[in-house]
Amino acid sequence: MRLAMYGGTFNPIHLGHMHAARAVVEGLSLDKLLLMPANVPPHKTMPQGSASPAQRLDMCRIAADLLDRVEACPLELERTGPSYTVDTLEALKQRYPQAEVWLVVGTDMVLTFDRWREPRKMAQLCRLAVVARDESDRQRIAEKARQLRESLDLGIDIIDCPALPMSSTQVRESLDETLLHPAVLDYIRQNKLYLPALETLRAEVERRVSPKRMAHILGCERMAAQMAQRYGVDDYTVRAAAILHDCTKALSEKEQLTLCEKWNIIFDYDEGNFAQLIHADTGAETARRVFKMPDDIVDAIRTHTTGDTHMTDLQKILYVADMCEESRTWPGVEELRTLALTDLEGAVTAAMERTAAFIREQGKEPYYKTLDALKLRKLPVETEERI
Repeated sequence: MRLAMYGGTFNPIHLGHMHAARAVVEGLSLDKLLLMPANVPPHKTMPQGSASPAQRLDMCRIAADLLDRVEACPLELERTGPSYTVDTLEALKQRYPQAEVWLVVGTDMVLTFDRWREPRKMAQLCRLAVVARDESDRQRIAEKARQLRESLDLGIDIIDCPALPMSSTQVRESLDETLLHPAVLDYIRQNKLYLPALETLRAEVERRVSPKRMAHILGCERMAAQMAQRYGVDDYTVRAAAILHDCTKALSEKEQLTLCEKWNIIFDYDEGNFAQLIHADTGAETARRVFKMPDDIVDAIRTHTTGDTHMTDLQKILYVADMCEESRTWPGVEELRTLALTDLEGAVTAAMERTAAFIREQGKEPYYKTLDALKLRKLPVETEERI
C-alpha cells in the first residue's frame, strides 16, 4: 500500500491545500492520502478566532470527499498535547504495518527538517514528498535532499505543483470565493468562522460615519446586546448586525446608486422613501461583500428599517433596538424600551406602528413591506389592500 500523510493546521483547508493533495496522489500513484489536522501545533500559536480542532477536521472531511483517494484522519486530534510528527508516523506504522509511507511537506519545511523532533527516526519511518512550487523551489529542494540523504539516509520525492498564491492567513482574512471550495466556504459561513473581531468592525464603521451617527450605532449595539441576552440570541451576531446596520448611512444618493449598480441591488421603493431606506440595502451588501458577514446578519441589516412579514429573532431585535436605543428621544420611546426587554413580539408590533405613524406625519405612505407585516399581525392599518 502506498500511503501519504499530509498534516497541517488546515485553518481552513483551501484550494491550495487541495491542489497539492491532488498533485501528490497523482505524482506518487498513492492508494491513499490522509489529511491530518494538527491538534496543538508544536511550533506555532493558533491565531485568535481560529476554528476548533473538530471544525478543522470537518472541513478536511468536506475537502477529502471532493478528492480521489483522499481521506481526513483524526489521529492527531485524538491525542493530547503537541502534535509531533514523529509520534504520528509511529502510529501510522502500527495502523498500516505493510504500507510505504510518505510525509507531505512544503519547501520551507524540508529546509528545516533536520531540526525537527527526532528526524533520524522519522527518516526510518517515511519518505518525504516535497511539493515544489517552481523551478527555484525544485533547485533548493534538490540541494537539501542531497544533504538529508547523506546525513539521515532520508528518501525524498519532489512533486511539481505550480503554486496557487495564497496563505491560510490570507484566506481567513478575505474568505475569497476564489480561494476556497464552495462546500468549505458554505461550512465556514454556516458556522460563522473567521469573522472579524467586534473591535475591528467598530473601528471600520467609525471611519465611515459621523460622530453623531457612531453614537447611535453604539447605542443600538448596547440595546441589541441587552435584548439578545434576554431572548437567547448569539451576542456576537447581534452586536455585529448593530455595528454594521448604518455603515453606509453617510453616503450620498449618487454613491448609494453607484453601489446598487455595482452589486446589482434592485429596490422597489418609491422616490419618497428612497433616502430613508436605501442605506439598508447597500449596508446589507457591504456587510456581506466587504465584512464577509453570514446571511442572518445580512438579512437583519436589510430589514432593519422596514421590518418584514416573517422575521427571525435577530431581525426583530435589530429592528426594535434601532428605534429605541438610548439616544432616541421621540414620545413613547421609554415604553418601547421597556417592552423590548419583556415582550419581543409586542415590541416589534409597536415599533412598526410607530414607523407607519411617523411616515404618515411626514405626508408620505409607509413602505408596503411594513404595512404587510402589520397586517399579518392582524392590526388595523388604514391603507388599501396590498397583500
